Amino acid sequence: MSDLNAAIHELRNALGDYLEGGRQEGVFHAQTGGPGSVPALSGLDLPELHLDLLPERPSEEQRSTLLTLGYVPEGESYLHPAGWRLVLLDHSSGWRAEQQALRALLLADSDAASRYRQVFLAEGRQAADEALKAEATAHHARTVGFAPAQFVAQALTELEAPWMFAGGLALDLHLNRITRPHDDLDVAVAREAQPQLLELFSDWKLDAPQGGMYQPWTAPLEPPLHQIHARHPALPDVLMLDLLLTDLSGGLWHYRRDPRVTLPLAEARLWSSAGWPYLAPQAALLFKAAADRKVRGKDARDFERVRPTLDGQALKWLRGALELLDPEHPWLERLH
Repeated sequence: MSDLNAAIHELRNALGDYLEGGRQEGVFHAQTGGPGSVPALSGLDLPELHLDLLPERPSEEQRSTLLTLGYVPEGESYLHPAGWRLVLLDHSSGWRAEQQALRALLLADSDAASRYRQVFLAEGRQAADEALKAEATAHHARTVGFAPAQFVAQALTELEAPWMFAGGLALDLHLNRITRPHDDLDVAVAREAQPQLLELFSDWKLDAPQGGMYQPWTAPLEPPLHQIHARHPALPDVLMLDLLLTDLSGGLWHYRRDPRVTLPLAEARLWSSAGWPYLAPQAALLFKAAADRKVRGKDARDFERVRPTLDGQALKWLRGALELLDPEHPWLERLH
């Protein structure tokens, strides 16, 4: 494992560290993974490095750098002669988080590792991953659960402006259970809260994506800028907190991608059993409907889980918003 840690350090040095700011390319995140990194499964497969690289499609210069470091292309991944595989991640698939949840299960449960080995040898890696997926999710729900949300909620306790969990976590809070591991946590927060946020998050690493690169967040952002990436070493089991500056003026939640779409704040901001505010599921699903891009697999699965729980009013609102924004959206026929 020390060789893999050294390899991560080498990759950051050679490809550049995007998190240092002021650059449009480089390593966004890297970590060990794969069944070959689990001691009980040593020899079953190569250990892996899971590399989140920007841009998502490596440039020719980046590919050349990987070759210089000894990485040999193998399909969509790379092999290193020292004995590991480099996997370039799809930023939006959720695969990284799923793999880490699976690895946590295999490290903790020797019986699960044994069953994984049996399926792997009989049917291959993909089948083994799928066979243990539900069990890995259940283990993640037991061991991690809503701990990241609790950490963030504690950090926001003294915030005087409205805020609410958004994204996939909002849907989990609506369902009152963890349905999948999450790469990060989304929080929608009133744009005018920025001065107090700077105070409350003074011991976090704060970056604002601007022009395809990170700039340290030290002053209020003006529209259309709306994201603040916040990292803290004690934030458990997610890469970061994504603070999403949102127009909550006039007692309304305003859809950031189209100001014609609104929802009364009292309907948009719901409360979990733990007392945490979260974005109503119909509004969270509108973001996932991705009117400006193809619906991601994890978002389609979120929709299938949550749609049966929506009441008539929520279904009507989501249907109306999609008819306005994308009349040909495939979800519309499921909202009647």
